[in-house]
Amino acid sequence: MLASEKKRILHIRDSSGIFGGERVILTLGRNIDRALFDFTLMCMRRGDGRSDALIAGARRAGIPVEGVEVRGRLDAGALSRLREFIAASGVDLIHTHDFKSDFYGLVATRGMRVKRIATAHGSTRDSLAKRLYLSFDEHVVYRRFDRIVAVSEDIRLRLAAKLPDPSKIRVIQNGLDMELLSVCGNGPEPPLPHISGGDSVVFGVIGRLYPDKGHAFFLRAFERIAGEFPNAVAVIVGDGPEMGNIQARVSAMGLEGRVYCCGVRKDMERVYRSIDYLVIPSLTEGLPYVMLEAMASGIPVLATAVGDIPLLIRDGITGFLVRPGDAFSLGRRMRDLITMPDRAREMAREAGKLIKEQYSAASMVRKTQDLYLSLLM
Repeated sequence: MLASEKKRILHIRDSSGIFGGERVILTLGRNIDRALFDFTLMCMRRGDGRSDALIAGARRAGIPVEGVEVRGRLDAGALSRLREFIAASGVDLIHTHDFKSDFYGLVATRGMRVKRIATAHGSTRDSLAKRLYLSFDEHVVYRRFDRIVAVSEDIRLRLAAKLPDPSKIRVIQNGLDMELLSVCGNGPEPPLPHISGGDSVVFGVIGRLYPDKGHAFFLRAFERIAGEFPNAVAVIVGDGPEMGNIQARVSAMGLEGRVYCCGVRKDMERVYRSIDYLVIPSLTEGLPYVMLEAMASGIPVLATAVGDIPLLIRDGITGFLVRPGDAFSLGRRMRDLITMPDRAREMAREAGKLIKEQYSAASMVRKTQDLYLSLLM
């Protein structure tokens, strides 16, 4: 394909930080074949600054990025500006990543000969408003897209029950670009609170603080561990609407000084170097990037058997698996990690091999490029 024939791809994201969807976009933007594609990211900006992290990360990664100001739920001016950009730039395909960008992308390209792809990353449904938006997305908006990418087989099955044409769904699992950890870090952070402890055994829970992430079950499990192992501590990294509830539970359980709520961290390389074990206590998941990163970093993982997690975590071989919502089993396996360090290290070695062989950035990018070309050639 000659340079003049390169296809113009526009990714659109309503971002609130660097999470799974953002990592997918940055991985694709960094690794896409630039002889075949012109790749641009459009960030929807709401005036709260939450999209700035993605914009900064894209610029550091060398990805062309634009911003469109969006005021309120439905901004006719933003729709007009987005449509003008798509037309003026000669965009061939839009790729959206959340219910807001799905809707804006659909309306902005109406009547245009522009292909549409949306990725379903597995959004939280912690409020009535979100459930309504996602239902509209899945039952109305998706029907007008050419393809839907599901990041896990579990998400594909759920979407297949809602779409009249399930054949338009493609599963492309997340692939890992470890260099993004340094690309997305943009400034000094204070040390994690436990570092000065020396001999601490550190459990980490990393991700957005929503009810379906299972922090309540983790705290119940850790309460037992804290009583048995005086050197055990936990760090909860992330932010979200559950922060107040988590902090209140920590206080009520008398776990101050043992459980630290660290908020969003920009230095994830340091975080991974500082924890001994990653715990994913989620009630729902797709294929969490934090699990891929921990496995690639040699950190033993304990997770719930939800989404596509069991495809990577073979219980006792590449990590430990427990039933979602089972605080007793979660605590028992946390104890096993502490008392069986040789087994934990062996599971981490096997997990690292699996990530390197099957969950690379190259695999995700190749599958995505093939999907683009199937629609555009």
